Amino acid sequence: MKRFWIMAVLILLTLTGCGSPQQTTDANATTQPDATEGVIWASGKLTPVRWAGLSPAVSGTVSAIHVNEGDQVAADDLLIDLDSGVLKAQVDAAAAAVAEAEAALAKLTAGATPAQIAQARAALEATQAGLALAQSEATQVTQAVRGAEAQVAIARAQYNDLASRPTDAEKQAAQREVDIEQAAVNQAQAAYNVVRGDPNIGMRPEALALEQATAGLNAAKAAYAAATQGATPQQLAVARAQIAAAQVQVDAAEARTPAVEANVQSAEAAVAGAQAALDAVLAGATAEDRAMAEARVMSAQAALAVAQAQLGQAQVVAPFAGQVGSLSTRVGELATPGEPLLLLGETDRMHVETTDLRETDVTQLQLGMPVEVTFDALPGHTYEGAITRISPMSNTEKGSTNYTVEVDVPGLDPGLRWGMTAFVNIRTR
Repeated sequence: MKRFWIMAVLILLTLTGCGSPQQTTDANATTQPDATEGVIWASGKLTPVRWAGLSPAVSGTVSAIHVNEGDQVAADDLLIDLDSGVLKAQVDAAAAAVAEAEAALAKLTAGATPAQIAQARAALEATQAGLALAQSEATQVTQAVRGAEAQVAIARAQYNDLASRPTDAEKQAAQREVDIEQAAVNQAQAAYNVVRGDPNIGMRPEALALEQATAGLNAAKAAYAAATQGATPQQLAVARAQIAAAQVQVDAAEARTPAVEANVQSAEAAVAGAQAALDAVLAGATAEDRAMAEARVMSAQAALAVAQAQLGQAQVVAPFAGQVGSLSTRVGELATPGEPLLLLGETDRMHVETTDLRETDVTQLQLGMPVEVTFDALPGHTYEGAITRISPMSNTEKGSTNYTVEVDVPGLDPGLRWGMTAFVNIRTR
């Protein structure tokens, strides 16, 4: 009502020529009284003290809208979803990796169970039995090699014995036997010659002695011939064949040696590994093992945080509690970063922002100046307020250079809505 009377006075002053009102060529500017009257008029809008136009961080198709215009939401409430099936799958996979790493850490720090200790001991005993078997096989192969080598030595000795005959000693011994028998024959012959005229010579002992001596001489000569003849080619061939057969046994036994030695080494390594495993089970996790397991958990948690952050970029979440002022999208539409899909404001804390305050008037304003505010929605009701902020920079709209002034208005009617037109009278003195 006060605004009405002020307007009436100004019109009267203009018609009578008693006043000197300021004129403006700005298309949207309101005709205002001279500053000497101590009042500056401006229009404004009722806005939340805190509000934001929300958009996603990435481009995508709107898949779900979880709020309606006018809804009250809490901080961190999910407002809009973009199509993010792949990102959600990545979050699930990262969460599973975190659970797996945490389970591994818990298992590591819990220590070995009696069953695990028994299993480690059984594994050690099994490897020890395998080592004993491998060592036994190696011993058998070594003995086989030695036995075969002994047979080779015997066969070679036999061959050398055959090949070296007759020796001088054997020849001399055989010759001595021949000489002895020859002497016996000579003696028997001499005795026989003495009685050889006897008509019964054949019945005499001298004849028998000569016959026996002659037989002994023939036997000695035969022995001499055998002794001085040496081994036959057939005998030597048989002896060489025996050497070769014995050498084959040596080669066969030696051929098994590398394999059995490798088996022994492998069995020894298995025993060492099983012993180390048992020692590790009995000793429990080392500090290094725990540190590595904890690092894996932290790495998995970091990967989960990254996946959740990437998913969050495809969602519009309330940064603070407030009311949804407007929605400017529908399911199926393409959303892009920087283009707000909705407006969110704390409508329980509203103030007035001027929209057409001229640059010629803003220089007269100071913080804390009293302000009268009226609304078309509440005719006849005037609110008292004060300037809380003066914009340091102008804005231009439809050719008019204006400044925004924020006005705190206590006790606003709850029925007033975001965006309602306000009329501001600023008393400069």
